[in-house]
Amino acid sequence: MNKSAKKGISVLLATTVLTSPFVMEPKAAQALSIEEVSADDTGAEEETEYTIEFEIDKELKSGDTIYVRFPSDYSVDKKLKKSDVSVKDDSDKVTIDSVSVSKNVVEIEIGDRIKKGSVVTVEIDNITNPDDKGSYSIEVKTSSESTYKSKKISIGKSSSSSSSSKGDFEASHSNKNAEESISLTLGKFTLASKSKLKEGKYIYVDFPTRDMLPKSISKSDVKVNGYKADYVTIIDSDTVRIEVPSGADGDNYIKLEFSSSAGIVNPSDPGKSYYYTLEYDSKKYKSKDVEISGASSTPFSVSLSDSSVGARSSYTLDFDLSSKLYSNSDIQVEFPEWGMVPPVLSSSNVTVNGDQVTGLSVNGNKVSFRTPSGFSSSNRLSVKFAYDGYLVNPKSAGSYTITAKVDNKTYKSKDFQISGVVAPVPVDNTQATIGLTRATASTPAGLQIGIKALGAPIVRNQGFIEVVLPVGFKVPAYVPTNTVTVNGVAANYVGARGQNLIIVPSTDIPARAAVQVNVAETAGIVNPGTPGVYSIGVYTSEEKGLLFARPANVVALNGVSFKANVATFTKAGKTTKLAVAPYTVNGNTLMPTTFFRDALGFSVSYTKTTAKVVSGNTVMQFKVGSNIVNVNGQNVTLPAAVQLKNNIPTLPLKTIADRTGYKIIYVNGNYTVYK
Repeated sequence: MNKSAKKGISVLLATTVLTSPFVMEPKAAQALSIEEVSADDTGAEEETEYTIEFEIDKELKSGDTIYVRFPSDYSVDKKLKKSDVSVKDDSDKVTIDSVSVSKNVVEIEIGDRIKKGSVVTVEIDNITNPDDKGSYSIEVKTSSESTYKSKKISIGKSSSSSSSSKGDFEASHSNKNAEESISLTLGKFTLASKSKLKEGKYIYVDFPTRDMLPKSISKSDVKVNGYKADYVTIIDSDTVRIEVPSGADGDNYIKLEFSSSAGIVNPSDPGKSYYYTLEYDSKKYKSKDVEISGASSTPFSVSLSDSSVGARSSYTLDFDLSSKLYSNSDIQVEFPEWGMVPPVLSSSNVTVNGDQVTGLSVNGNKVSFRTPSGFSSSNRLSVKFAYDGYLVNPKSAGSYTITAKVDNKTYKSKDFQISGVVAPVPVDNTQATIGLTRATASTPAGLQIGIKALGAPIVRNQGFIEVVLPVGFKVPAYVPTNTVTVNGVAANYVGARGQNLIIVPSTDIPARAAVQVNVAETAGIVNPGTPGVYSIGVYTSEEKGLLFARPANVVALNGVSFKANVATFTKAGKTTKLAVAPYTVNGNTLMPTTFFRDALGFSVSYTKTTAKVVSGNTVMQFKVGSNIVNVNGQNVTLPAAVQLKNNIPTLPLKTIADRTGYKIIYVNGNYTVYK
């Protein structure tokens, strides 16, 4: 960084013969020098933000303090917060540990080290100017100094009205097309009365929009009155600070020139009222309006490996950019339809000029990434989405375009064609089913989905089935493919898109074919914590709109879940062994007598020939081998006779549930009993 020149003082000592020796002690080096004090508004009685810039000759450490003292005529907010103050070290933000105010002195404790020789910029908001016009001294010191250094600022009429018609200036763009790279000239214009440029002071230029500026500007690309600037930095995203060079010192005018290699571009949106604001010596000047016309960027071409409707394809985008692209530049590609891009896309499947991209992310039909750190700068760009990225073409034939944003500049593609027709056939899914393997709240559950028929075929490793789970279900970010089967075969790919599961089958599924999708409990899906009826929907990549939806009942956690032929049950998250596994006889489920005691809390007693079950006022008495049960003194026919297994009577589940007010949810061998 080029700092303000330190002017030494030449001292000529003429000595004469004296009777006593003459001794001169060297003067200590000045440890702090204030370069600039400015305010957003220099009007009397105005509340405003102050900016103080100073150079330090001694290092500041974490825990050191910067002191800014305002005259007693000022009003300083006694409740200043850290958010009201900022500290920068050569434009890098410095951590602030604490801020306090004592007798118009703002004390700022820093949390970072600031190197010797740095230019420190302190901004303090909520400062109220004096009531009277005049010149006032703002003082600064740090923990390294015992005395304050000061610089004056003039308080008069509001700086917002300080510009006059004399201060207006021309802003000349090398071209007026939106997003085009430009050279820029501001001025020449005469400064306000008695104002002159001074070496080391700063000129501030506010640009019309943030997207006009690059990340940094070289001082070699900026001239002040024909002389190369001493220092140029971008602050607050849309403001450029320029240090006045020695060649412009004393000039009463300003002419700023930014070369085409500075990286400045026109605003992205056309308009007639763009203007620049320039500030020097606490006075602001506004440019005349500049009109920006529509973008003239050349449309880029799109190449596909397969242009058929709904086909999996690679995509290659070839650009002629309006300016050079560098490493770590942002690119976003927006495809014409949702569903063309898989929810998870690997950076290994996307390249720019042959190099793998970094920082890739997918949001619907938009893919964002950056050029790699080793990228060679170029205004030619080729972006390739590989065939292995599983992008698919739109579902309808027609003409399409792709939009891309490259380093904040928007480009549109030439039209590309998708051909062929895949017309869905009419199918009936009124009998399609969706069930949870466990229906208790906050419980890991599997899904069993029975699709009666597809209206359009799904090509293996390309098309997908999408299951939409309502809010409340917990869906993991990663689902192992071995936990999901489609028609008995493990899925090729499973992804999570928010609450949705994307399931790519490993086998072709023709139109009109039935599909059974099973998601195991080990996939990590968890039921909602709140009992209720939830609607689960099913879509496919090949058909527009909802295929079907079914309600799923989630019951309180005290419900009991178990599986056919598995000798355990689960209640409130705890799994308990059963003496006999549940089994069916002629479609009727039989449970060991002990289940009704251990799982449902009934009173039971049994022998090898009889069993008694009591729930409240309901008393049921069973005999092994009989299909008659006595309920409160009345005989009732059972759907299946009582059997003996492992010396324990097994009883019909549905009969006892119906008589005691319990309900049963059954999904392909998975049971939940609840009340």
